[in-house]
Amino acid sequence: MSKFLRWTGITLIISMLPTLAFANPQTPVSDAENLTSIISRYSDGIKRADAFSATYYNVEEDLDKFGDYLSPEYFDRYKKLYKAALSDLKKINTRALAAKDLRTYKLFKEDMEISLRYFDYPSEYLDFNQMGNRIRYYIDDSSPSLTYFPFDSVKHYEAFIKRSEGFPIYIDRQIDLLKKGIKKKIILNCVVADKAIKSIQEGLEPEVEKNPFWRPTTVMPKEFAAADQERIKAGFKMMISDRILPSLRKFDTYFRKEYMPHCRQGYGLSDLKNGKDWYAFQILANTNLKLSAQDVHNTGLKEVERIAAEMEAIRKEIKFEGDFKAFLHSLTHDEKYYYKSASEMFQAFDKVKKEIAKKIPNYFSLTPKTDYQLAEAGNPEEASASYKVPTEMTPLGRFIINTKNLKAVPNYEVTTLSLHEAVPGHHFQLALQYEMKDQLSEYQRKIFNSTSFVEGWALYAEYLGREMGAFKDTMQRLGNLNAEMLRAVRLVVDSGIHGFGWSREKVIQYMSQHLASDMKDIETEADRYSVLPGQALAYKIGQLKIIQLRKLAEKELGTKFDIKEFHKGVIGYGTVSLSILEQQIAEWIESVRSQKPKR
Repeated sequence: MSKFLRWTGITLIISMLPTLAFANPQTPVSDAENLTSIISRYSDGIKRADAFSATYYNVEEDLDKFGDYLSPEYFDRYKKLYKAALSDLKKINTRALAAKDLRTYKLFKEDMEISLRYFDYPSEYLDFNQMGNRIRYYIDDSSPSLTYFPFDSVKHYEAFIKRSEGFPIYIDRQIDLLKKGIKKKIILNCVVADKAIKSIQEGLEPEVEKNPFWRPTTVMPKEFAAADQERIKAGFKMMISDRILPSLRKFDTYFRKEYMPHCRQGYGLSDLKNGKDWYAFQILANTNLKLSAQDVHNTGLKEVERIAAEMEAIRKEIKFEGDFKAFLHSLTHDEKYYYKSASEMFQAFDKVKKEIAKKIPNYFSLTPKTDYQLAEAGNPEEASASYKVPTEMTPLGRFIINTKNLKAVPNYEVTTLSLHEAVPGHHFQLALQYEMKDQLSEYQRKIFNSTSFVEGWALYAEYLGREMGAFKDTMQRLGNLNAEMLRAVRLVVDSGIHGFGWSREKVIQYMSQHLASDMKDIETEADRYSVLPGQALAYKIGQLKIIQLRKLAEKELGTKFDIKEFHKGVIGYGTVSLSILEQQIAEWIESVRSQKPKR
């Protein structure tokens, strides 16, 4: 059930839906209009299914609610939404739909079927982990630079205080769920469990004005009346001392004393009941393709071999004395490749941002107006970099960098990370989608997600960087190859963990043999794959599909191929599944081919 338990960040999509019209009561409603109504009803339900996500979905009236996350009613609410949508779709005559509406029908139906299948697997018992959990999200919500919460009015500050009333209830539910997981023997790996509880430790700061939940009071708008400011501060003190701290202490004590002694040595899904079937589903859910663990593993091995050859060529080019293993070791241990401070790192990213911006007009005709800003991660166990999409309440993209571990971002990977997380990667695609309010439905802009499309596009953006001339020197080229190698290695180790029972030690050993990465970063990545089965596959699988479609278009169109129009054809209609993308590009190719030459 981790589809809706784990992630409320990147979820969006294509608009091929017709505008919903106010039909004359005597005029028969078309199947296309019925489809629009079905998706609209579903979207309304999703927006209000979890009050904690009100900031993301712009549901003002739910800002003061924590939600009933993990309650039986919570799970039942989602299940009913999926079943109702699938039942309604049976009433649609697909033969009466135009091509673009038929694609939307197929996309939505596939999404509902996969969403319902999440209930076949008990992932909720493993969803409190170091990569994401409701407590960590709540802590980050108090960070002005990371939150979606609008700290812009007295009313909103009061809503944030009131929201905390639901926190103690949630903590009790989370503890009860973990107890059930122990009984069912669905428990976190010991290393992962230790990291999970460490990810929330800052919330236990006993001094109220040093606790992270105090942060919003330090950025109150100056126009607030003095009396309101004092009342808000008093409310935050009460919230932290009476609700948040006692609840977090209760959870921390339970987790360390009662849960940790039961943690397991197994590292992935393969040693759990129905683990292989579970993983097969995770592959489908994350790639939208029917691939086996062996298929994924073999593709990974081939890509690792190809990229290693390119990295070896660079070793020879720079005349490094020593073998490939020694070459990788030098890249991870020489201090000249690392920044000494977060501010120095941020300056480097700012410089790259300006350099890439100059190249964009040659490759894109469709670009977002929304800008992005750099922000520091709150969770030390997060990936080296990530991205948060704009919303109505926080209309700015955020490129988040994990400065807790400066060695996670060597200087030779700054360009590649910028291409992936910002421009023309995630920020380009997702901010553009956010802006398409007149073209895309709420479902398409915020709810649907295809990890293989979103991450595949971002990895394609890295690939495009070579063509754009973004890598100015040999070391930047090497950083690009090392980042691509990481995505290829993921195919091998993710399938190894969950499909073939690889241990943590074997995963780390394999990764260290092929990556120029700090050991702490490798361990963080490995533990990430263990708790997010299938998610890491989406990057390479999606990139390979987009490259394949581009080569097909270049071959079919010849001199008519326009790189700007191809990119518009990929990201100009929102997020889609890879199968729908294939149809989309095939139709685009045909439309270009049929165009008469201009006189």
